[in-house]
Amino acid sequence: METSGNTDLFRHISLQIRALKLTGFYFFTSHNPKSYIFWFILLSRIVFGVFVFVLPITGQFLYFVRLIMSENAEVQEAAGIINLVLTELLISLILLDLSYRRNLLLELKKQMQRKEFLHFSLPEKRIVERSVKLSKKLFFSIFASAGVDIAVHIIVVPGIKKFQALPVKMDFIFFDANGRYFNFLCVYQILYKPVILLVLSSLQTMRWAFMLCTISQLDVLIYNFENMKELVKARNYEINEAFKDEFKKNIVHHCAIIKFVDTIARTFGGQFLLFFLINTIIICTTAVQFFSGSCLSTIVYCFPWIYLAQDMKKNIIIFIVRNQQDLVINASKLLPISMATFGKVMNWTYKGFAVLNQMKK
Repeated sequence: METSGNTDLFRHISLQIRALKLTGFYFFTSHNPKSYIFWFILLSRIVFGVFVFVLPITGQFLYFVRLIMSENAEVQEAAGIINLVLTELLISLILLDLSYRRNLLLELKKQMQRKEFLHFSLPEKRIVERSVKLSKKLFFSIFASAGVDIAVHIIVVPGIKKFQALPVKMDFIFFDANGRYFNFLCVYQILYKPVILLVLSSLQTMRWAFMLCTISQLDVLIYNFENMKELVKARNYEINEAFKDEFKKNIVHHCAIIKFVDTIARTFGGQFLLFFLINTIIICTTAVQFFSGSCLSTIVYCFPWIYLAQDMKKNIIIFIVRNQQDLVINASKLLPISMATFGKVMNWTYKGFAVLNQMKK
């Protein structure tokens, strides 16, 4: 079989890591905790985080409270503020959650370099390359769509109105946002939004990148099982021994995938719970592809196993039985990510929309 150099799986998340480093919110630092540089970087990240996440959320929340207490609140304006506050709050919570679980993130990066995930044949490499390209396209798609939305709401629309009001509605207790500090706050809002955009794009697509990596490994495993006959012949020795070696290799690969999925669940389980409601469509469509490993039992069964030795027949039966358990990710061990859950969420979403729409009337 034709071979080539190995494909680096880390490229699935390379763009996300670079974006987080650019914003200053990457989870790791190369400096020693005993050095002054380490504590300076840590302090600067805390201060930067306050200006990017804490102050905007606090100002928008105070504006929302003031709007409600004025008794002149419109449903559309109130809903827009709530949506913006919750979105930025979710981003900050996910960033904190992933920072807390950064050791698990390191474990995922190490598992990406396992020898079971290193593929040198051209067909396997093409499968992985497609997954890497899709991961990068997903990042750029989220970044571009969110960038256009932010540019319109933060620059274009306020620019048409000659920046007579702040792009983002905020209120502060100690000074008037529309007074002498208006220009400063206007520039501040225009500058902090791109940072939010980069962090959002990175966090939103990082978990999908790991899942796409898993899907590519399942596709490689399926390819190997489908072409078992050719792979066995390529070994050029006794068929039972060749099949045993090839089958063992695929079983070890399958176990590595299961462990990788378990680490993904422990790393991003809390994020799935936080982001589930506003990203249900993306989660479920990706999960449908993710469950593609369910056809492995059928592929293995179609192999002419009746001509193999008795011990290999037993191994095949054990593998088929074990593969009956689906690879499932739960949102913080509470909600299974499935089409049934998606249907329930969409049902409740429509009910919420109907209630808000009735309030508007």
